[in-house]
Amino acid sequence: MEEGKIMAYSFENELIRCMPNLQRYACKLTRDANAAEDLLQDCLARALSRQHRFEPGTNMQAWLTTMLKNLHFNNLQRDRHVTKVELWDGAMSVDAAQMSRLVFRDVDRAFSSLTPSQRKVVKLVAIEGRPYQEAAETLNVSIGTIRSRLCRARERLNNLMAA
Repeated sequence: MEEGKIMAYSFENELIRCMPNLQRYACKLTRDANAAEDLLQDCLARALSRQHRFEPGTNMQAWLTTMLKNLHFNNLQRDRHVTKVELWDGAMSVDAAQMSRLVFRDVDRAFSSLTPSQRKVVKLVAIEGRPYQEAAETLNVSIGTIRSRLCRARERLNNLMAA
């Protein structure tokens, strides 16, 4: 660049300059390299689609960081309401209705074998998705007790389902 020549503002150049910090922040938020990459791409796409809202001369790094954080929290909120299912090879070779009845029967038997206090904790935390603190308040016990009961219940269920 020649001395005395002022470089024109470029939204895209500023965006590219901010990417390394955004990538690090995305990794910190997600704790997963692939999820961080997806989050960064979503953030960049959103930034490009909303570049008309950005005011040149203001802090683009802060603008993008806020956008990235909001996208991450929106994803977390959405994921709380979505059940993810992984299929293994050959999963479709068994009649789905028959398989689900057998699995349900086995899970019901294993769940029934838990102590009443373990069943309550599993129902509140694992099935209803309530936070440990809320489960502890509902059952009038400490969070440590909730964690202990849940750990023992999961261990018992895993052992019974593996047998």
